[in-house]
Amino acid sequence: MDYIDERSPLGQRVHQISQLPGVSDFYITPWEPLCYKHNGSLIYDTFVYHPEQTMKVEPGCVDYAMSFAGLRFRVNRMVTKGRFRWVLRLLPTKIPRPQDIAVPAAALKSFLEAKNGLFLICGATGSGKSTTIASMILHRAERRQEHVVTFEDPIEYLYPDGTPSLMSQREIGEDDHDFGMSLRASLRQAPDVIVVGEIRDGETAEIALQAAETGHVVVATLHTSSASQTVQRFLKLVPSDRLETAQASLADTLRAILCQRLLFDNIRQRRFAIHELLLQYDSTTNLIRRGEYKKLDQELETGWKKGMISWERSIDMRSAEGWNVPVQDKSGFTQEEVDAYMSEHGR
Repeated sequence: MDYIDERSPLGQRVHQISQLPGVSDFYITPWEPLCYKHNGSLIYDTFVYHPEQTMKVEPGCVDYAMSFAGLRFRVNRMVTKGRFRWVLRLLPTKIPRPQDIAVPAAALKSFLEAKNGLFLICGATGSGKSTTIASMILHRAERRQEHVVTFEDPIEYLYPDGTPSLMSQREIGEDDHDFGMSLRASLRQAPDVIVVGEIRDGETAEIALQAAETGHVVVATLHTSSASQTVQRFLKLVPSDRLETAQASLADTLRAILCQRLLFDNIRQRRFAIHELLLQYDSTTNLIRRGEYKKLDQELETGWKKGMISWERSIDMRSAEGWNVPVQDKSGFTQEEVDAYMSEHGR
């Protein structure tokens, strides 16, 4: 937003609050108290934003990224009751290491060893998907000499200079206009790894499959809450006349589905991740090929010796690490996630 910098009262207050551990999002509305999320809970601040100039309000939403005073934010500008409202997601300036955010070792091993294939990182908004992807990409980029092309709307994490890999980060609206065309064109840019911010339509899903089939490692996100739901949601995006082909392609190219959720430890006063991890083996490939998606849940339970992880096993692992897991508490879950978890595990 054009009305915030390190010299403005709003910028100074946002900067001050950003120093607190556990702060993630800011909600800024003219003539209303500043709001922010702290460990997943909404807090109303005493600061009220009074614009210094008249703003011409136009309908619609805009996504972009911004930086000031050493902080970086992902921004969504919306209109509510005839006024702008900005939602700022505070982004860490340093990409964390996989072990610092508990990325499952089997998922990281599969990603580092892959020469092609599709990796889907899934979860609700705010569950840390972008952080996980950035961590995994940087981990690989530091150990390989490859061309990594990312398509983001907007760019959230900036990869550091000096990695052995060549990093081409592209922001839709800034570096290119059309997502589908730019993604398809990337296949002619000699990439080794392609990162798709989010698969939102059938065209993107089919291009991702094509890229994975033709020797590229493709990483993408979906807003899904389980591996079985991810497979079904992905294939629902594809037009019905090409569904059978897409299903076979997905079965062959899918290397891993990593779903994640954030829980809140009220003793440590920190959020932490739990995961569901589905890996490619003959058994999972055959289930997808036959359309027996619900049996993937059983595969997660029986495949733990192969490195797969169910929500239940992940919770047990995190509890064994000393995290206070709020089984009955809804902290860290959206209502949809709470209902889904209770339904799946009978709690």
